[in-house]
Amino acid sequence: MKIKDKVYCTAIGVYSSQLTKRKSYIIEGINSDSGNIRICNDENKLKWYSKFYFSSDSEPEITSIHIDDEIIDPESDNIEVTITFSNNDRYWLTFTTPKYLDNILETAPYFSSSHFLIVKNLSEEIIKDTIHKLDDQNELISNCKKY
Repeated sequence: MKIKDKVYCTAIGVYSSQLTKRKSYIIEGINSDSGNIRICNDENKLKWYSKFYFSSDSEPEITSIHIDDEIIDPESDNIEVTITFSNNDRYWLTFTTPKYLDNILETAPYFSSSHFLIVKNLSEEIIKDTIHKLDDQNELISNCKKY
């Protein structure tokens, strides 16, 4: 990375009002000691950020979020969701609720699973909001399984 290079935000961290994931920014300065870069952020202010929030390559965007199962009981259910990206990569994960897990643990001594997200209630809005928040923090792919 060097001054005047275009970089793409890969995670917004605690800067949700200042950075937008996948948006391009121009490097206006580089701190050689810390490696931080200075960009004009979404608030139109020049600020310093860790270079770890940026990449020279743009990432594929989420093009669709498909809820694969019908939500029968929003407070106690288990559903799968498929996420498709602009490069045609597809991932899936399972959403469930604490009440659903309680019901499983009434009859089983343990529960073990990967690619599970636990939310208080299931709804399309909660699912999509959760996926976008995980994506903003660069945690979505690590919580999913690739098709």
